[in-house]
Amino acid sequence: RSSRTALSAMRYDEAQIGEKYTGTVKTIASFGAFVDFGADADGLVHISQIADSRVNDVRDYLEEGQEVEVWLKQKRDGKFGLTMVESKLSGGGGGAREPVNLSPFEGMASDVWVKGTVVTTTNFGAFVKVTGKGGATAQGLVHITQIQDGFVESVADVLQIGQEVQVRVTSVDVGAGKMSLSMKEEGGNEEE
Repeated sequence: RSSRTALSAMRYDEAQIGEKYTGTVKTIASFGAFVDFGADADGLVHISQIADSRVNDVRDYLEEGQEVEVWLKQKRDGKFGLTMVESKLSGGGGGAREPVNLSPFEGMASDVWVKGTVVTTTNFGAFVKVTGKGGATAQGLVHITQIQDGFVESVADVLQIGQEVQVRVTSVDVGAGKMSLSMKEEGGNEEE
């Protein structure tokens, strides 16, 4: 008897904390992004919940209309708190965020290929989760110019979320918690 629309939105009490949802970025603000994940209200992905590393500008990672995978982190007063980083589900902000430790990736030769998984795609590239020495994992950016030889019109045409890819670590900024990756051969000349 509830007044649910034909596109029956998930009610507040039906949304499960810890559950993974696919959503669409509706609005971007300086402090995060509002995502429609199928509930009767949009959820907020706070800027600290967008990536493992420090995010200075939400628009570096997200754009309106982008499809994202989110986890429901908290519910309070009819509002939803979301995260795009599964490992940030636990601990409701207990203490300062551990900055992502990129030291296992520092000094990695740029001609060494490592396996990665596409976490999210943007209009300027893809964030890929890679595993380094000792099993440490971190996210790095494969810029759109580093996905393949030749012009890439749309990252989403080439890469899908969850896709396994081979990447090289091209630069690591431990202080900023940023890592650049490439899917192209070094030097760009294809020698078979």
